[in-house]
Amino acid sequence: MLAAAEAMAQCTTKSIPLPVAALLTPPPESKCAFQIASLNAAPSQLDYERQCHRDAGVILRDRLLQLQASVSETVKAINRACPAAVSTAGPGSRPSIPLPRRTLLTPPPDLDCTFKDSSDAADSAPSPTPAQAVAAVRMKLDYERQCYRHNEIILLTGLEQLQAAVGETIKAVSGNDRSAASAAKQQPVAKQQPAAKQQSAAATQQPLATQQPLAMQQPAAMEERPNDRASRIQEAPCAAFSRGRCVGRDPDARVRSMMSHDSE
Repeated sequence: MLAAAEAMAQCTTKSIPLPVAALLTPPPESKCAFQIASLNAAPSQLDYERQCHRDAGVILRDRLLQLQASVSETVKAINRACPAAVSTAGPGSRPSIPLPRRTLLTPPPDLDCTFKDSSDAADSAPSPTPAQAVAAVRMKLDYERQCYRHNEIILLTGLEQLQAAVGETIKAVSGNDRSAASAAKQQPVAKQQPAAKQQSAAATQQPLATQQPLAMQQPAAMEERPNDRASRIQEAPCAAFSRGRCVGRDPDARVRSMMSHDSE
């Protein structure tokens, strides 16, 4: 559990580069079709739709390539910083950070929808009539229009699927940011709590510790006073008498000798 938590702590936006928000916004809806459709559309209408679908496909392909390149850097960073977060222990388990499928990161082919005539058929065929020539142009333009339109649909589907997949990856990485921030806030409190308890305990015990020796020393001092007085009486004989009573005592022998010398 601790190893998994440490692995997840490494997968944050500080260490994992994420795609920019512009690449994750839904693409605008393509409006290449004429409002009034016709089975026998004029070549100009078909040509307009053909070019519109082709340009839309170019924009979508460029955007998909940019997103694929950005997501590839994200996947590399995740595999390098926290490989345990993307590994699965069993066939039914899910990784902590889901990654897009490899097929979604495969660059799309550069499709060429240009209609190609057969040179042998063109050389052997007789000269077409004006109506046949118009029909041939319409067929060519319609083929290319349908080809570019389907290519646009394929690119749009691939872009939307990749955006949805990388959205789940970003959600998991952003969730690690919140978990790391919450753990960082709780960690100092957990470390300081025992110290606070020790300080409060020391504060409550300190007056008792300072008062206890004084209380214990007071009886000892009271017991020593009689002994000290007795020792002083024994060590300091009477230096002078008056009417049979001792009127002065001094433990210093020099003072007693001076007093006895003065009395003489």
